[in-house]
Amino acid sequence: MIGNQIIYLDRVDSTNNYVATLISEGKARHGMVILADTQTNGRGQRGSTWQSEDAKNLLLSFYLEHPDLEIIQQESLTHLVSISLSNTLTKFGIPNHIKWPNDILVGTKKIAGILIENQLRGSKIIASTIGIGINILQTTFDFKGSTSVSIESDSIISKENFFSEFMKQLNELYPYLINKELDKLKKLYLNKLWLLGIESTFESNGQIFKGSILGTDEYGRLLVEVKKEIKTFDLKEIKFSLRNEP
Repeated sequence: MIGNQIIYLDRVDSTNNYVATLISEGKARHGMVILADTQTNGRGQRGSTWQSEDAKNLLLSFYLEHPDLEIIQQESLTHLVSISLSNTLTKFGIPNHIKWPNDILVGTKKIAGILIENQLRGSKIIASTIGIGINILQTTFDFKGSTSVSIESDSIISKENFFSEFMKQLNELYPYLINKELDKLKKLYLNKLWLLGIESTFESNGQIFKGSILGTDEYGRLLVEVKKEIKTFDLKEIKFSLRNEP
């Protein structure tokens, strides 16, 4: 069960770094969760930082050991976590989408981000540290493209209630990963994918172009139809243009 052990921290550089230390000391246990009020050096995708006001947001990492997960199946981890977050927001009445690969959007504003770091052995993923930041109570941001649960909800939702519901959603979907029902996870993911099938504007190698997202391939790379040709993009190879925002 995910969340069978919870460690609470007032302050840490990064919850993912804290798990890395536990792994190096042989103290990491499957399903354990690290929760922190403040991160001094939170990390996001593409080497970015995750900024958060002290004690305002939900900052956590959890550790999973995998009995039989191939490297080629790593996108299923993204599906598991992003769907669970998305479902949690929906439970609280907040409509949302998943921006490829794993940012959670309300409208066009980011409300949550995910960072997955895997331990590999041969062709297998033997364990994963999954870091998550969810804006809960914060109401002002340096970046105008951010929002929070507090801003988007008509009712007051505490960090504790959000975390509890997230753990519930995560544990309900986790058997799909264990039982290798990965197609079901992918279908749920695609149903939530932002701009799927909609002609949109992208940037790659300094070039602006229009295309339509078709989904992802078996490696989790983005499939985009551009002028009737299907092109494949990895994480650092494509950006979503600001032109997609109203």
